[in-house]
Amino acid sequence: MKLSSSITLGLALAQPLICASFTSLRSYTFSHGLAPINRNRLFMSDDQPSDSSVETTVDIESEPFEPTESESMVTSIIDQMPQSVLGEMSEETRSTINESILKLEAMNPTDMPASSDLVNGVWSLKYSGGYSSEWSLPSPTRQLALFLYSGGYSPGLFALSLAEGLPESLIEVGDLEICISREQPRIEAVVPVKVLGGSDNNVVVTAQLEVLSDVRLKETYEVVSILDRTIDVPEQVRYSRDLYITYLDDDILVVRDGSGVPEILVRK
Repeated sequence: MKLSSSITLGLALAQPLICASFTSLRSYTFSHGLAPINRNRLFMSDDQPSDSSVETTVDIESEPFEPTESESMVTSIIDQMPQSVLGEMSEETRSTINESILKLEAMNPTDMPASSDLVNGVWSLKYSGGYSSEWSLPSPTRQLALFLYSGGYSPGLFALSLAEGLPESLIEVGDLEICISREQPRIEAVVPVKVLGGSDNNVVVTAQLEVLSDVRLKETYEVVSILDRTIDVPEQVRYSRDLYITYLDDDILVVRDGSGVPEILVRK
């Protein structure tokens, strides 16, 4: 009985000290901008262990992905493209792709695409309508003639044709990459070239890109670099062409030159 009375008396005397300590701690917490103290956490019972946790399970039912009409059109076009942008294709394939491009252009989501920031970025040239080779005889100067006199030759295609024109026994040609930036010269077409048994090099064509209207750009060649040899194109003979952006979104860029030849670029 004396022991029980002593414990009871001790708890009674200790209770004000505990409350005073809690009150002081709470005052310190608020005065120093800390989170409030939960009294229940200081006096935690056995049925509320400190390491207890509540797990909430949320069932999320995934919906099947359905591509938009434009995405389906782009997929269809890419599936029909030759593996190489300079690869030959039948007239039937070319006509089918061109029809699909016309349908895609009607869905263009970007107003004033020529001045849009979406033009800037790193692109891969995936398709160029070009011209059929069936009407012409094979000629070593045919690529140069197309570049100089036709409206259907881009800096990327020119750089790629220069790279692939190098001796196959001496070099290995990589993938064409077209960089469009905010600063002039805005276009840089780069084709990595690995000299077998030697160092890595690039074939590079740079060009100015000027905005002429909401949809029209002007592209002017400036510099050609082949295996570390740089050639500045004289201003009086610099080749230029008009480009019309007919479709532009986050991933796809479709342009046509002054003669109507389409090119499709995919953002990297």
